[in-house]
Amino acid sequence: MATDYIEKLHLRNFRQFKLLDIEFSKQFNFIAGPNGCGKTSVLAGISHCFHHGSFQYSRFQDDSEFWTDLTFSDEKRRVGMGRDSINDQGYRNQSIKAWNKPEAEQGRESISINEVNSKLKEFCPLFIGAQRNIKYQQINGMQREQPLEQKLNQYVSTGTKSLYGDQPSNIKQWFVNRYFMIDKDWAKEERENWYHMLEFLPTLAPFNSSFSYVRTGKELEPIFSIYGEECYMEELSAGFQAVLSILANIFEWIEGTRKEGFRVASKATGTVLIDELDLHLHPEWQFSLRDGLSNIFPNIQFIVTTHSPHLLSSAKENEVIIMDRNPNENVYSLKPSTKRFSGWNTDQILSEVMGVMSLENKDYEKFVTDAFDQIEVRSIEGLKHAIYKLTDICHPNDSILTVLNAKYASMVATSND
Repeated sequence: MATDYIEKLHLRNFRQFKLLDIEFSKQFNFIAGPNGCGKTSVLAGISHCFHHGSFQYSRFQDDSEFWTDLTFSDEKRRVGMGRDSINDQGYRNQSIKAWNKPEAEQGRESISINEVNSKLKEFCPLFIGAQRNIKYQQINGMQREQPLEQKLNQYVSTGTKSLYGDQPSNIKQWFVNRYFMIDKDWAKEERENWYHMLEFLPTLAPFNSSFSYVRTGKELEPIFSIYGEECYMEELSAGFQAVLSILANIFEWIEGTRKEGFRVASKATGTVLIDELDLHLHPEWQFSLRDGLSNIFPNIQFIVTTHSPHLLSSAKENEVIIMDRNPNENVYSLKPSTKRFSGWNTDQILSEVMGVMSLENKDYEKFVTDAFDQIEVRSIEGLKHAIYKLTDICHPNDSILTVLNAKYASMVATSND
């Protein structure tokens, strides 16, 4: 089976980047770093490589260049724009000067954006933005789904718009369509995907929530169950809506952009890019989401941005890409870290991966420092007071608190001898 995935992204004089080269792994890629370092810009840069219709979302210069290296049907391709392709007439006012191909590389075909429809249309990444709430829509019946050619055109041309929430999807219509079609002889792949989704839906949800699809009634309102209570799709909490939206969008994309015989989700390849994967999700949910998506879509490549240390602690080796804020040079060469962060605590991930600088000023750190200062000067009363303040704010089983209490007891015992 051929594997389709994105290998690298190259950006020069694009938005805030003077130069960025970033490599991706074939499965999960978590892009993490401080606010303002350009995580979403990475996804936007990839989206621009496949269609020029949304260049107004970004800032270019006359000498800008950007391309994506990828493997498609086991062949190496490079798609995007070479230098001197864009006429920069001001912010959000760019025009195409020339369809210059990206810089050539031996063993890899270079394709300019205007050639995507003829040479690369079936490599069609899915972009999912941070706006994943489900607003109420009344569904009046089954709706005819677009044929393959139209679907491919839609996904290729609206990637950037989808990333910024300007191309809303209608997953409720998708659910209703499946309600009408899954028992038809001609819907073999759709039926297999439907039951595959129902089987794994509970595994994506928090522990003991028993998240499941129940039925679609004659009013054509999909009904779900969480924690033993039935509710309509629009009544689901923001977290459940977000996960359901991601899931249904991926199934819809797989079924809409592949030829018949290649639409089974458990076998499908390709790339899904999601901005702020952790949005609206409880930390317990974030721990399990990576494995849940991987179990449902085992051959799909995911490139996601996140602010969540809990998501990063669920990542495996070669899955976390750490971006730093580098305003002076603004030159980056990035690839997935070989580290696995499952043994790191939340504060360590926040400070060393995401660049949160205020952790050292927390009350906890101050009180711990004060306690050790009191030990240094052998002040029993000072240590007692520091422990008292620390007890008010930290977990009862905190290991440092246990050590300090033991030291306090030792100091008291010594003073009584």
